[in-house]
Amino acid sequence: MDKPILIIFAGLIGTGKSTLSKTLSKKLDIPIISSDIVRKELSGISPTEHKYEDFEKGIYSKEFTDKTYKEIFKKAEEFLMKGSSVIIDASFKKKSQRKMILDLAVEMGIRYFIIETICKDEEIKKRLNYRLKSKRATSDGRLEIYDKQKKDFDVINEIDRDSHIIIDTTKPIDVCIEKILERLIHD
Repeated sequence: MDKPILIIFAGLIGTGKSTLSKTLSKKLDIPIISSDIVRKELSGISPTEHKYEDFEKGIYSKEFTDKTYKEIFKKAEEFLMKGSSVIIDASFKKKSQRKMILDLAVEMGIRYFIIETICKDEEIKKRLNYRLKSKRATSDGRLEIYDKQKKDFDVINEIDRDSHIIIDTTKPIDVCIEKILERLIHD
C-alpha cells in the first residue's frame, strides 16, 4: 500500500471490532485509534478502568460521544496528512458519524474501507459476559447496552460495495483477517 488508506471498523459492541482491528494493525504496521481509549482519555480515566453508565448517559452521552468522535477524526486526519494509513476502531452506529469521516477521506483523496463486523447474538452474549470479568478490557459494553445499541444502529448502506467489507466474526480470526487483506489489497 503506497498511498495511505483509511480503515474503519464499525459494528455493534461485542462483534469483534477491537480484536480484528488490533490484529490487522499489527499485521500491517498501521496505527490504530480506539474510541474506547480516546473516550476514556478525554474523561481523564485509565483505559482499563470501567465506567458502567446507562445507555447514552455520562461519558456515553450524545454530547460526549460527539466530542470523542471529533477527537478521533482529528487524530485520523493527523496520521493521513503525514502519509500514514490509519485504522479507526469505533461503533460508528450513526450515518452522520460515518459521513463525517468519509467526507474527510474524500476531501483528502484517500481510499477508505468500512469493515462491518457482525456476529450471532449468542456469541455476542458470551463475549460480553467474558469481557465483564476481564481486567484488560477497555470497553464498557455489556448486554443491556448491546440490546439498546442494536435498535439504535443505522444500517451501513451509504457506501458502495467495493468499500464495504462485512466480516462474520464467528469465524476464526485468521480467516477474518485473510478476507480483509484480500479486499484491501485487491481493491
